[in-house]
Amino acid sequence: MAVDTSDRIEQHQAAAQSKLRIAVVHDWLTGMRGGERVLEVLAAMYPNIEIFTAFLDEEAISPLIRSKRIEASSANSLPGIKGYYRHLLPLYPMIARDLSRRIRRRHAEQPYDVVVSVSHCLAKNVRAPKGVKHFSYCLTPVRYVWDQYQAYFGGRRFEPLIRQVAKLLRHWDKRGAKHVDLFAGISCFVGDRIERYYGRESLVIYPPVPTEWLKNSAEPKPPSERSGFVAVNALVPYKNTHVVIEAFNQLGLDLTIVGDGPERSRLEAMAGPNIRFAGKLADEELARRYSASQAMIFAAEEDFGMTPVEMQACGGPVIAYGKGGALETVCIQEGNESGCLFYELSADSLARCVRQFLDRSGAYTVENCVRQSEMFSRSRFESDFEHALRSLGAIDCAPKFARAGFSAAVETKRVSVG
Repeated sequence: MAVDTSDRIEQHQAAAQSKLRIAVVHDWLTGMRGGERVLEVLAAMYPNIEIFTAFLDEEAISPLIRSKRIEASSANSLPGIKGYYRHLLPLYPMIARDLSRRIRRRHAEQPYDVVVSVSHCLAKNVRAPKGVKHFSYCLTPVRYVWDQYQAYFGGRRFEPLIRQVAKLLRHWDKRGAKHVDLFAGISCFVGDRIERYYGRESLVIYPPVPTEWLKNSAEPKPPSERSGFVAVNALVPYKNTHVVIEAFNQLGLDLTIVGDGPERSRLEAMAGPNIRFAGKLADEELARRYSASQAMIFAAEEDFGMTPVEMQACGGPVIAYGKGGALETVCIQEGNESGCLFYELSADSLARCVRQFLDRSGAYTVENCVRQSEMFSRSRFESDFEHALRSLGAIDCAPKFARAGFSAAVETKRVSVG
C-alpha cells in the first residue's frame, strides 16, 4: 500500500525533532512560573535538550525539567545564593559570559543544532558557538533596566549609583541583542518593546497556557447559571487591585478576590462587605470559581497574562484593562466577543465598563470564550515554535515548511506565526 506524501513528511519531521540537539538557556530555575512552564513544554517536545542556567534549585523545578542535563553557572555555588541571586544584577554580564563558555565547551564534545534562550533577563545575552544559530524566545526585555526602572529602583538610597549601573546594563543588553539570529516575543506588546529597545523585529509566539486541568475540574456553565465577579492575581501594587476594589465599592456587586500577597491587609481594609478575599485556592476550587463567576476583572498591564485565558477556557468572559497583553488575549470583535475593555485605569472607568458588560451580557457566549482560549493552546505553541526553528534551518523539513506558508522574511517585518 502506498504511503501518503504528507505522512512521510510528518514522519520525517518527527524523526528530525527527536534527534535535534538544543542548548536551552534559561535565566534561572528557582520555581515553576510562566517561563519554566514554557521550558517544560520544550523538554517534552525535544528529548535531546540540555539546559544551561545562571541559578538552580533542583527541588523547585518539575521532574521533567530535572530529568534533563542541567548545567548552572559558577555563581550558583556561592554560599546562600538562593537568598540574594536577584541582587547580583551588576554581575549578570559576567554570568552570561560564563554560560557562553560552558555551552562552547559542551558543543565541542557533542555539537548542538541550535541554541534557544527563554529569557526575561540575562539568557538572551549568551553567545552561541560559531556556526550555531541563536533563537531567543523573549518573555520580556529586562524590566529592571528598561521600562520598569523607576518602579524597581526609583527613590532608593543608592539610586544615583544604581542609575549608572543600569545605564551600563542597557548598553550591554542592547549589544547582546545583535548576536541573536531570530527573536520571538510572547505577545505583540512584548514584540513592540523588543523593537523599541533592541532595534530588532520579531515573531510573535504566544506561550502555551495549560487548560486541561480546568476542563477536568469543572464544566463551563452558561451565563444564566453564573453569579458574581472574580479577580485572580497576586496582591502586589502593579496588579492594580485597589482600582478593582474602589470600582466594586461603587457598584455594590459581589466580587471574590483570589490570591495573596503583601498588599492584602491594606486592600482588605478598603473593601466593602460585598468583596470577599479567598486567598490562594487549590486548582479544583479555582476551576469551580472560574466556572461559577459572571466575569473576571483583570486590571493589570501584563506582558501576556495567563489568568484571562484560563477564565475563557472555562467559558467565562473577561473585563480587562485595555493595555498590554489583554489587547491580544481578550476578543472584542462584534459577534465573537469574549469580554470587554476599559481604557482608563480608574475606578470610574472600570465601573462604567462593568455596567456596559451587564447591559450586553448575552453577547459573551461560552462558545466565544472557549474558542478564544484555544488560540493559546499547547498544540499551537508547539507548531509555531517548530516553524521558527525551521526558518533558522535547525529542522530539515523543507517540504512541510513550504506547505505551511510560513514567511521566512522575519527581518523585514514582524509576523505572527500561524
